[in-house]
Amino acid sequence: MQKSRVFLYSLLIGVLLFMAACSPHRQLGFQAMLTDPSGLPVPDGDYDITVRIWNSATESSGTGVVKILEDSQTVTVTDGFMNIAIPAVLDDAHELNPAQFARPLWAEFEIEGEILTPRQKLLATPLAFSLVGGAAVAINETTAPPLINNWPSQGAFNVLNAYVGDGPELKGSTGLVVSIQATEPVAEVIRACAGGAALGCANDFLVFRVFGDGDVTAKGAFTGGPSGYAELINLLGAAEPGDVLRVAVSQDRMVYRCDVANDTKLAGVYVADPGFIAGGALQGQDGMIPVAFSGVVPVKVTAANGAISRGDLLTCSWEVGRAMKADPPQIGSILGKAMGDLDSGIGMIDVLLTLQ
Repeated sequence: MQKSRVFLYSLLIGVLLFMAACSPHRQLGFQAMLTDPSGLPVPDGDYDITVRIWNSATESSGTGVVKILEDSQTVTVTDGFMNIAIPAVLDDAHELNPAQFARPLWAEFEIEGEILTPRQKLLATPLAFSLVGGAAVAINETTAPPLINNWPSQGAFNVLNAYVGDGPELKGSTGLVVSIQATEPVAEVIRACAGGAALGCANDFLVFRVFGDGDVTAKGAFTGGPSGYAELINLLGAAEPGDVLRVAVSQDRMVYRCDVANDTKLAGVYVADPGFIAGGALQGQDGMIPVAFSGVVPVKVTAANGAISRGDLLTCSWEVGRAMKADPPQIGSILGKAMGDLDSGIGMIDVLLTLQ
């Protein structure tokens, strides 16, 4: 066959997403018209073609430049038209890491030893922007090996939003949005299963649900932050994490730093990073702080009423926002039990909150 100079005349299809949304075999479908320098289709025949996919439009080396794929194959061209799958060998497609394709990429074609320029930017098809209702993203070991870095850093479906706006509101700071129209308790916003191999989520494997009315259920334990259980309560005046708080008598659902020894109006402790926060409807409202009433939390303490030893009962002191040894303990004024020592002065220790 006469070998002639060819160049890529037009891109008919360029598919960037090649996972289950396109086909179960993780291959790119690519069609193009090959023409000679005069614009006529190249002669019919078999052509040796190498395809390289880069993360750069022009560079082949240097900092940050990555060649995602290189695939060589012999392609039959008819009337100038070629239709290929990239990579040609299915097992090679299984070795690809789909996460590498979540960025702008360019295809470089080498035909009969000639590298065509410029590189062609891979464009997503409309389907890549919006999946059909009921569509699935699935990994099935009977048709394809697990993804590279399948666990724990990568899964069957991965979401990344690396854009953060510089305005007063952080635009683009949401990673995943799930919404349904129904609000009934039986409606499920999220339904998660573990242990089942089939597509879907049967009751036998159900481990987690978020319902339409906002309720959440889980089969296992909940692991939160390091510091106790808290409620969002309005703060009167100023306070810092670790301050002991008392109930304000001037307004509902309000607290301020305690400054009365053996105070029976003890409410809890201001915590910066509670493991669980109730009162979510108040989140973001001015003046609301998390006040811990249970669990182990760091608390400001003073040895003004004697050295504190592990296991001692603590109460409010006359030093603003600080707990002291309850000696003698009085009913209704107990904050909790010390889980650390303080021989003298002031400090911060862990306290097991047991208001009583």
